[in-house]
Amino acid sequence: MPRSNKSQGSRGGRITRRRVLQTGAVATGVAVAGCMGSDDETLSFISRGGTTQDAERELFEQWSEESGVEVTHQEVADDTEMMNLISENPGEFDFTNPAQFGLALSRIEFEGELFTDIDTGEIPNYEEHVQDQWKNAPPIEGQDDAIFYYMSSQGIGYNREYVDEITSWDDLKTDELDGNVALFSSAPTRFGNACAAAEVGVAEALNDEDILDDVFEEMEEQHEYVFNYWDAGDQFMQWMREDQAYACSAWGGRVQVMNQEGMDAQYVIPDEGAVAHTNYFVITEESENKDHVYDLLNWLYEPENAVELSTTHNYPMAMQDPSEDLTSLFEYVESPDDLLWIDWDEMIPNLDMITERVNEVMAG
Repeated sequence: MPRSNKSQGSRGGRITRRRVLQTGAVATGVAVAGCMGSDDETLSFISRGGTTQDAERELFEQWSEESGVEVTHQEVADDTEMMNLISENPGEFDFTNPAQFGLALSRIEFEGELFTDIDTGEIPNYEEHVQDQWKNAPPIEGQDDAIFYYMSSQGIGYNREYVDEITSWDDLKTDELDGNVALFSSAPTRFGNACAAAEVGVAEALNDEDILDDVFEEMEEQHEYVFNYWDAGDQFMQWMREDQAYACSAWGGRVQVMNQEGMDAQYVIPDEGAVAHTNYFVITEESENKDHVYDLLNWLYEPENAVELSTTHNYPMAMQDPSEDLTSLFEYVESPDDLLWIDWDEMIPNLDMITERVNEVMAG
């Protein structure tokens, strides 16, 4: 059944730590922006680090070997920091891959001025090989500032050594999991998934105080079973490896890593739904290397390269006639309708209120 809500991965708009990395070297920070920027033979990519950016770095190097154009990398904590740095350092970054929250933030808080309209005619492999349903799903339906990158959601990961099966958000509220549940600290994600658990839409909750109270009551009930909240994916993975957490709100790609390591870990989108955490590629308005970015993206969407990248970071690109290599990934879903999408035009104006109330629940 289609659901029209969605949620993303900034931690409530907080600006936190910054790690600045370049291929083969550690940069000293954005204060030396003139040293970080790109030139005619260099592209500058900014993202959120972790296993995903490691996979991107590895594949981009293959393109660099063919093209002679180096790609430098900078890591940030979240999409909020990403947007702020792009805004504060015009021309220093060429492209990035925001999640839905970052894309919405760029449109609403930065008035759509950070990213250029993308001419997909310059990316023929995208036009030919990516499924139309994902090209036309929120939040890029009718928009030209981004192209679809990969599927992702914030469902539930669990260790089957301790839990036979999870199919519902209610399954987190059981005696066998009491004190062994970890949830994502992101305010919009917590709110979106609490709406899913309460079986109401995000916009519906934000426009009805009684329904809003029901959503936070659901969140408080879940909180009774939580031992901690995680900020970064590495945290929930560590807690599951150490048997502190038996079940977590999680990204399926990270759960698959633990499964590949030998843990009997499983990932599920609960029956009530889970927030979409899909990612996109964008090109900065101030980039002077748009032609190189187009060339890299077109190379990336060649089916062989797309499958290699997807199976390295475990987040599937939505390729036509997907092979089992893609469909076997935990994050793969058949349709955008299988995910819960947040209307960010409703969410962002209410984000301060949501963040305050979510923080109150987590501190309770």
